[in-house]
Amino acid sequence: MEKKTSNIGSIPSSGEQILAKSTKGATFLMMTQIFTKMITFILNSLLVRFLSPRIFGITAFLEFILGTVLFFSREAIRLSTLRIKENQESVSETNTYSTGTKHHSHSNNSKDVLTSSNRLSKSPVLQTVVNFAHIPLWIGIPLSIGLISWQYRNVNSYFVGLPFFTWSIFLIWASIIIELLSEPFFIVNQFFLNYGTRSCFESISVTTGCLTNFIVIYAFEKNLLFAIPKEDLEINKEGIAILAFAIGKFAHSITLLLCYYYDYFKNFRAKRLFHMRLVKIHSSSDSTSKVSYYFQADILEHFRKVYFQMCFKHLLTEGDKLVINSLCTVEEQGIYSLLSNYGSLVTRLLFAPIEESLRLFLARLLSVKRNNKNLILSMEVLVNLTKFYLYLSLIIVIFGPINSSFLLQFLIGTKWSTTTLLDTIRIYCFYIPFLAINGIFEAFFQSVASGDQILKQSYLMMVFSGIFLLNCYIFIQYLDLSLDGLILSNIINMILRITYCGWFISKFYKELHTDRGSFVINFKNFGSVSMIGLIMCLFDYWFIGYVKNFQQLFINIFLALSLLIIMIYQERLLIKRYINRGKANEFKDV
Repeated sequence: MEKKTSNIGSIPSSGEQILAKSTKGATFLMMTQIFTKMITFILNSLLVRFLSPRIFGITAFLEFILGTVLFFSREAIRLSTLRIKENQESVSETNTYSTGTKHHSHSNNSKDVLTSSNRLSKSPVLQTVVNFAHIPLWIGIPLSIGLISWQYRNVNSYFVGLPFFTWSIFLIWASIIIELLSEPFFIVNQFFLNYGTRSCFESISVTTGCLTNFIVIYAFEKNLLFAIPKEDLEINKEGIAILAFAIGKFAHSITLLLCYYYDYFKNFRAKRLFHMRLVKIHSSSDSTSKVSYYFQADILEHFRKVYFQMCFKHLLTEGDKLVINSLCTVEEQGIYSLLSNYGSLVTRLLFAPIEESLRLFLARLLSVKRNNKNLILSMEVLVNLTKFYLYLSLIIVIFGPINSSFLLQFLIGTKWSTTTLLDTIRIYCFYIPFLAINGIFEAFFQSVASGDQILKQSYLMMVFSGIFLLNCYIFIQYLDLSLDGLILSNIINMILRITYCGWFISKFYKELHTDRGSFVINFKNFGSVSMIGLIMCLFDYWFIGYVKNFQQLFINIFLALSLLIIMIYQERLLIKRYINRGKANEFKDV
């Protein structure tokens, strides 16, 4: 297989190459998250002044449907295709083709087929990847129809009666199908670790969707497109707001597909490394044995087990939305939606890109060769990431509860100040560190666990689901803690999941017996920094308390930066070593 192509780069093969691309990838994804969240943050901050908690509740419900279908349709395939190895033998799409043999065809079409086969034979791995990328669409079409039909029949009759609500539901369904059509392009770029391409296209599509959503609502508010009688103003306003959300999602999906199509025609199509359609692959390990398949058997089996595990993972990850739809009012759903958007801003901007890059890094690194060198590299990366997360979590826990209410009230205005949102976000700050640590631990588990180990965790997820639902009932229904109870239930679940994954990671390295022993974190520096942070926290709370003005906010920013400087000083040797390694890699590339 050719390793390089002019515009699409090369498939990384060594541990250092994979680490370098993954590190750059984390930066690309982080910048994408910052840019897209900045756009959505600004536009949502403007929209929240026009819309009520009830509208945010129903749009969160529609977002939940869209996210659920996309997750169950494509997430398991995205994880499974990372394990496809690059050492497959020759491949052709017709039985008449064999390497080095000339065939005299009777038509130009036959020549084209043979030429296409010859070029395709250079990249059987990519064709295998593309074949698997068709599965999300096959899952997504029936799943989306079934889920949307079921939810539409059970949604509150008030919303069903709103103008344009049926059209909004149809646009959400169309958005799902269109986004799944771009999945083959996404998975190919993921296999190349082409983070830059993905980051660029996602930024463009998210911006397009957000701007479309805002323009529709703004045009309605200013009577630019719609002439609505005053007696029906409030009802039509809510209908238009829901329609604007659906149009925004549709614009996002269309833009994403067009961007990927443009990239395909520019960088892939002329090289004929693969076909977009489903192609039967004919491989041979020697001159006598030949195997034909559409889907690699071991990867397909792994996909089945991962998919089963994803069901329970999603139930726990999105379980708060299921519970809040059942146990909380529409207004509370809107409050929690806004809380999740603002409260988890750090998680989505910083943690999510790192977790995804770690998942891709480990899957590609250990699928290339699981030797001692790569195992030590994977453990080193995981240990250092965990330390980084602990330091960042310390800053969030110390300064988050004190400053979050003032910042949120300043951002969203007075319309929401009478709700419990400002008090609840302080509790949410304690949830973010658990969410972060669980993210990298589960990213490791998903990347290295075998199919049977993933299946075993799936059964354990059933137990976690039961504990989560029981906790929600106790905290929300029995103790009447409302959203605070939901957050506490999530924290307990994160602790259970972190404990299991932490045990798996330690056991994984002990069994493989790497030169550096088991997965152990040196808490010496972290302990001293934590003591300094605790002193700062007591000082801050005693003399300032909850922040109420910008002067107090600036004092807290100064204290947080001081603590950050202490952290950097304590870990200066580690930081210096990584900087030197980066310079050495750049020198090698030159």
